[in-house]
Parts: sequence; C-alpha cells; structure tokens
Amino acid sequence: MKKLFFITFLSLLAATLFAQTETKSLSLDEALNLALKNNISIQREKISLETAQRASVHSWNSLLPSISVSANDEIELPQGENTFGVEGKISLSISSDLFASMKKAKLDYEAKQISFDEAVSEITATVKESYFSLLLAKQNLDFLKENLENAKIQAEQNEERYRRGTLSEMEYLSSKVSYEKLKPDFKSQELAYQKDFKTFCLFLGLDEGVFLSGNLEDFIRQYESSFDENKKIEIADAVSSGNIPSVLNLKKQIEAALKEVSAARLTAYGPNAVVSYSASPALSGINQGQLKQSASIGISIPLENLLPFSKGADSIQSTKDSVNDLQLQLKEKSKTVSADYSHIIQSLSQKEESLASLKNFVNLAQKNYEATKFAYSKGMTEFLSMQNASKENLEAKMNLQNELLETLKLYISLEKLYGGK
Repeated sequence: MKKLFFITFLSLLAATLFAQTETKSLSLDEALNLALKNNISIQREKISLETAQRASVHSWNSLLPSISVSANDEIELPQGENTFGVEGKISLSISSDLFASMKKAKLDYEAKQISFDEAVSEITATVKESYFSLLLAKQNLDFLKENLENAKIQAEQNEERYRRGTLSEMEYLSSKVSYEKLKPDFKSQELAYQKDFKTFCLFLGLDEGVFLSGNLEDFIRQYESSFDENKKIEIADAVSSGNIPSVLNLKKQIEAALKEVSAARLTAYGPNAVVSYSASPALSGINQGQLKQSASIGISIPLENLLPFSKGADSIQSTKDSVNDLQLQLKEKSKTVSADYSHIIQSLSQKEESLASLKNFVNLAQKNYEATKFAYSKGMTEFLSMQNASKENLEAKMNLQNELLETLKLYISLEKLYGGK
C-alpha cells in the first residue's frame, strides 16, 4: 500500500513538473494575429479610420436646419400691459462649398482606409522578419551546439588516445583548445538569441513559454507557391498602372486636395444662402391669441475675396500648392515603386541560383567532413585538416540559412509592395 502511494506521489510530482515546463508552439499566423490585436500603432490607426468614416457618413449634417425656441415677457409703456409669448425659429444655411466638402470627406476616408491597410502591412512585415530571424538564430544555435558537442567528443577521444600513447601531445592539446574556444562563442550566441526571443514575446504580449514552429525552407516553398509567375505578372501590371497602395494613397490625397481647391474657391467667391422662418404666438396681454410670423431669404457674396491679396485668395493658393506638392510626391513614388519592384524580382532570380549552389555546397561540405573525420580516426590525416573540414561544414550550413532569410526578406518586401494581397 505504501509502495503504491509512493509511486502515485512520484507520478503526480512528475506531471506537475512537466506542466510547469511545458511549452506550446507559436505559429506565424498566431504571432501575426497577436501583433495586430495588441499593437498600439494599429489601434491608433483604427481610431483615425473610424473618425474619417464618421466624418464621411455624416458629411451631409450641415444641411440640418437650426431650430430654436425662446420665451419672452414684454411690458408695453406707458400702459403697463404685460405680454408673455414664445417664439420658434427655423433657419437653414447653405454654403457654396457644401457638396465639394462632402466629396472631400469621402475621399479622406478612402485615403485613410489605404493608410490603415499600409500600417497593417508594415506591422505584418515587421513580425514576419522578426519571426524568420529568430528561426534563423535558433537553427544556427543548434548548428553551433552540434559542432560544440562534436568537438567535445573529439577532445575526449583524443585524450583517451593520448593516454594510450597512440596520439601526440600536440594533437591532443589542439583538440582541447579547439573545444574550449567554441564554448564562449556558443554561450554568446545563446544569450543573444534568448534576449531577442524575449523581446519578441514582449512585443506580442506573451510569456516565454512558447517555441516557434516551422523552418525557413518550408516558408520559402510557401512563398514560391504564392508568388508564382501569374502572380508576378499581376503585380507587374499593378505597378505599371499605379494600382499599388502607396501610389493609390497619394492619388486619393490628390483627389481630396483638388476638392479642397474647389471648396476654397466656392467659399471665397460663391454665394451663401440663409433661409429662416419664425413664429411667435402671444399667450397673454392685449395681443393674446395673436401670432406673429416672419420669413426671410438672404444671400451674401464675399466681394472682398476678389482682391488678389485677400484671405480667401491666399487660402485658394495654399490648397493649390498642396496639390502641386502631392503631384510631385506621386511622380517620385511611381518611379520608386517601379525601381523597387524590378530590384526585388531580379534579386529573387539571383537568390534562386544562389540557394541551389549553397545547397550543393552543404552536401559536399558534409561529405568532406565525414570523410576527413574517418581519415583522422584511422590516423591518415592531421587534426588540423579535420578541424578545417568541420569549420567549413558549419559555415556552409549557416551560410545557407542566412541566404534563406535574405530570400524571405525579399518576398516580404514584394508582399509589402503589393499590400500583402
């Protein structure tokens, strides 16, 4: 009975310890969802978008009439008669720039929607680069750990051979030095990875009880599938036609600025109409029961704005200057987008060839290391040759991973250019 209790206790203890150390996988999609949910910049962009949407939907509200009700108490002298009454008044003001302002509010909202999408694309690119960089750091750390363990095993084997008198002291000491030299480098890389991983988790609002899933080669294949030749042609057409978020945003801004010019002209030179009606029934006094009514229509034209140095004229010129500035930005952005797209496509083509070469080199370096290691165990080569082969094998693997990351960054840039579509 005691034995059964002891076994049960150990099982529960083991389960508790396992639960405390258990980690869960964090996929790229989960990381993106967390970033978009918790990011302050995105939350602020949402507020701005909602404000612009509300302004667009309610842009007609200047057509609402002004309604007021007032009470008055009059004393007629010298009779001293007291008259109490109420007055209701409805007035409607219509400005010349009303419809231009309504159209501008709609364009402002559309531009803000594009800006919001660009902000989401920016955060998405940042999270993906961080995620892939951490996968690279973890993979390279695993390579360093494997290399360190191999060096340790080799140093232990050389120590045993040295004790048996089958290995020179210089060979034994070389293997020992080689192993000890790898330790601080591995520790340094490990600490750097832990720091970057912690920063990433804090950015997502997570604790560190997670690990990243997937590998760089899998993500490369996913991107290659998503951005096939048909997709690249589609993006090329979008670039040439200016159907790219950053370009579209400027076009919307120009449309809105042109509407602002129209509104400024109408405000400066156009007539403003005011229509009003009032009714005032007398509730007491000698005029009790009588109803006073009045209606008026007024039109005003600000003639002072016809002067070239007037405030209205300056306002029109300022809006024109804004349009000219935005048009220059659009011209520059169109050139930049086209150049960026060409660079990305050319770089991806080069990376495809580079990756194929590096993969072949990794296979050759691994085979060379295994052959040199075997030759060294048989006393057919020196330790330095095996050490160089090991170093070359490690560098080949790490260079391949680094190239995979650079290729992924190019795909992220292409995705960002096209708006993450």
